[in-house]
Amino acid sequence: MRKILMTLLTLCAVVVAKAQIETSGHWYNGWLTYSASQQGGGKVLMNAMAEGEEHEFMLVPVAGKPNVYRVADGPNDYVNEYSDITTVRHQKKEGWNVLCFYNAKNELKAVLEYTDEWNSEKLNLAKWRSQLMGDYSDGDELQVRIYRDNFDINGELAAYTLQTFNGLITPYVHVNEIAGSTNRLEGSWEIVLTLEGLTLYSVAYDNENGMWVRKDAAPIVLKKNKRTSRFFYASNTLLNDKQFRLFSKTVLRIMRNSILARNGYSFKSADLQEYFANEPWYTPVSNNKEVKTSFVEQLNIELIKAEESRSFEEY
Repeated sequence: MRKILMTLLTLCAVVVAKAQIETSGHWYNGWLTYSASQQGGGKVLMNAMAEGEEHEFMLVPVAGKPNVYRVADGPNDYVNEYSDITTVRHQKKEGWNVLCFYNAKNELKAVLEYTDEWNSEKLNLAKWRSQLMGDYSDGDELQVRIYRDNFDINGELAAYTLQTFNGLITPYVHVNEIAGSTNRLEGSWEIVLTLEGLTLYSVAYDNENGMWVRKDAAPIVLKKNKRTSRFFYASNTLLNDKQFRLFSKTVLRIMRNSILARNGYSFKSADLQEYFANEPWYTPVSNNKEVKTSFVEQLNIELIKAEESRSFEEY
């Protein structure tokens, strides 16, 4: 009887393990979508294709710790981009279904989010657009509002196309002409993220060498409208696409604290007090215990912290 009971408990444990990580959809890490398949003993095999190169790793349940896994190589000789990860935690909260990857220092190094969409390029472009959207100005006559599909340039709409390479986003964008109007932004541009907004460099494609080349022209500096936080998207978009890693550590610190500032956090550091006091959207609370961050905001703060801790050599 005892043997039968132990067998039933073991079977139940396997069933629970199978139910923890969904295998009907895909897991998106910011540039690739992984397919998941259940293996024996509650293990989950993750597989993705990148530029003709297969990526693969195995999630192995940790005994006695529900929703906790370790990373192992898959059965094939494929790339395991998470070989330096020691712990993976599966979390479902506030509508998010994610796998969080931690290194030996317990730093959050990567997050995979569950999705029904298999096309990673489509997901990459949508995430990049969400980070570009907003109101900008060059401080003079140029007013630009970036929507998901259009640039509103001084009140006139121009469609734009984001350039990709093998499904990965690049910093290059092409802005279409506006019929019957002079469009200062018509053409191709390299977008460089800055603390205050965006800097646009006029570029042309060099077919002979297969690369974009900046033209000999002054860049257009666009500053984000101060009505909203420069990093507003960090409160509703998961920063697993590595775009935030283009910033310096100084900017990363501002970005991380902007998430807290948006929720009214009162800062003790003089430089942060001074910086956010100049932001019209910032209203500090009297007691920081009142500050509540969302689940995705907590994840983004952890991801930025881990990036800030990287050494100069790692950069």
